[in-house]
Amino acid sequence: MKHRVSLVVAFACAFCFALGLAGCSQAGSYEGKTLTPTISSPTIGQNGTLRVGIDADGGAPFVTSSSSASYAGIDVDMAAALADQLGLKLELVDVAGNASSALADGDVDIVMSQTSTEKSSTMWVSDPYIETGVALFASNGSTTVPESVQASSIAAQSSSTSAWAVQNAFGDDALNPASDLVSAFSLVETGKSQYVAADAVIGSYAALVQSVDVQPIALLGSKGGYCIGVNSSNQELQKAISAALTAVRGNGVFDAVCTKWLGSPMNLDALSTIEVSSSKSVSAGDDSDEKSAEGGSAETASSSTAGANAVQPGSTR
Repeated sequence: MKHRVSLVVAFACAFCFALGLAGCSQAGSYEGKTLTPTISSPTIGQNGTLRVGIDADGGAPFVTSSSSASYAGIDVDMAAALADQLGLKLELVDVAGNASSALADGDVDIVMSQTSTEKSSTMWVSDPYIETGVALFASNGSTTVPESVQASSIAAQSSSTSAWAVQNAFGDDALNPASDLVSAFSLVETGKSQYVAADAVIGSYAALVQSVDVQPIALLGSKGGYCIGVNSSNQELQKAISAALTAVRGNGVFDAVCTKWLGSPMNLDALSTIEVSSSKSVSAGDDSDEKSAEGGSAETASSSTAGANAVQPGSTR
């Protein structure tokens, strides 16, 4: 399924983001000078349009879909911002499970939600457009990183990468397993656990929609991230995407997207790191099972509060 999104002019988009992304009407309601495309065919497959592959089943906060078949989420907002930065319209294409083949076949120009491990002879991946990792969340105001913990003091979704990281760093007794991420945060709300371990991005979204007053205080293991994939032979597009991503991350739009979906800008560099064994990677974002398991739970918690896409479709076809 494809959705073509007519983007607003730069100042209107920036203004909309600055106002919290809450008051944006359809793109067609804006007037002004349209940005001049900075790239064209054959760098992209269709002049004037950036065709972006997304996983329509990715779940909140990355991609959600409504009954009207419109998409919303971090991936959608970032794709819209990148297209706007390049002076292009946006076309969203569902490539769930087929990102590499969609790029190779020329069905899309770029794909969202890739990881560094997916770099291959046919796919180049950018620096992360949003970093993540297994984070330790504590109640707001609590900034002390634990060196040791009491039994059952860290809640995490059972059988997730986060649960494994807790057991690895603090021992089996430290884990208070929960059936899903919603339940894990509830254990902190009710005082049955002191901390929650979860993917930093998905956990922040879950806490926001549940109105749980927590903040990440440390990372369990190394960082990962969600990146943009481009055909490995298309060096011009790789350069253009890298430059556009740097601009979007530096002009306030990225922080506004994070604030919309996660409650605040995402800055994992400020967090200390708790070492875990290198016998298994705990860089969330490299673990699709954790993303789908915890992401699904977070979406179930309050899909109605996900919010509208930052740039609304002016037309779909």
